[in-house]
Amino acid sequence: MNDNQSSVNIKNKNALCYIPLVAIFIHFTEEKKTKELEKHIKYWIILFIWYAILNVVFWMLSLIIYLWISWFLWYKAYSWEDVKISFIDDFDKNKTNTKTKKDSSDKDDDVLNF
Repeated sequence: MNDNQSSVNIKNKNALCYIPLVAIFIHFTEEKKTKELEKHIKYWIILFIWYAILNVVFWMLSLIIYLWISWFLWYKAYSWEDVKISFIDDFDKNKTNTKTKKDSSDKDDDVLNF
């Protein structure tokens, strides 16, 4: 293999390290690892660990927020208190109004059909 093909092969291996889990595969299968390739494998491992930690933290945070809101609405419903969430009520009202307008226009179309 000439130098140009070898450099392209090395560049491809370095780039492949950033495809999920390929870096681990390259780490265990590649016999002759260059310092550059080892660096990219380490970068990917650090990036993956950072991603995993953030994923768990945000997932747990969203779960805690969801459970707190659910508990709050459960308590309000159990206490016979009226709960109004404006953006949900507005969405439901708009959906109902649009459906009513569509139903009335459908009736007019039925009359015009011959």
